[in-house]
Amino acid sequence: MSTTTYKFAKVLIESVLATIVFAFIAMFGFSTIEPGVLNAQAATTTSQFTTKQTITSEISFLTAASNIVLSPSIGGITGGAATGTTQVVVYTNNTTGYTMTIAASGTVQAMRGDTATTSYINDYTPATGKPDFGFSTAGVSSKFGFTVSASNTADLAQKFLDNGGTCNTGAADTNGAASCWSFATSTATSTIVTAAQSLVSGSTSTIFMHTFVPPNPNPALPKDTYTATTTLTAVTNP
Repeated sequence: MSTTTYKFAKVLIESVLATIVFAFIAMFGFSTIEPGVLNAQAATTTSQFTTKQTITSEISFLTAASNIVLSPSIGGITGGAATGTTQVVVYTNNTTGYTMTIAASGTVQAMRGDTATTSYINDYTPATGKPDFGFSTAGVSSKFGFTVSASNTADLAQKFLDNGGTCNTGAADTNGAASCWSFATSTATSTIVTAAQSLVSGSTSTIFMHTFVPPNPNPALPKDTYTATTTLTAVTNP
């Protein structure tokens, strides 16, 4: 091969290689530098959605009421007084809280003889329509009543709150178990009203039951066991 021919072939090969390299750079280098230009004609669409879970309100007694045996026993002629308690703990996730009511099972005197069913201990009767501040022992008849306290005083229904001397007014529970006595009827009456949920440990309430029998009560009380059946109901607030 002559020198002239060799040089011409070399120049031609270098020219071809240069063209290939330039084309490669132009194609791939440009797309790297300006990817948006190559994608200018691409179409796109999106679809967005949410996921929801409804949690309903529930309520239960973490600790249910237990049966009460009033102590001590009372002589039917000499008389005396006896007291007993039961405690309940209400659990609810309802953000507006709950209301707890109490009701007696019968429509007449709540505490009646198990054997002598016509004999009874009278329902406690407050002097006014509201609970009495202190359990009154006046009169000649026997009496059976209750009061309530709460771990959070503000949860008590207004009629069980006092101002230090009168119930159904004020915001105190001055004497705790010794104040604001009433009686249960077949019509449910509120004991606890709270506007807050009671999670974790729940809301604790204590029901105090008390009987008083004066000497030689009228009507007389035959020897017997006297029983009152009472129902507590806790309902979530709207």
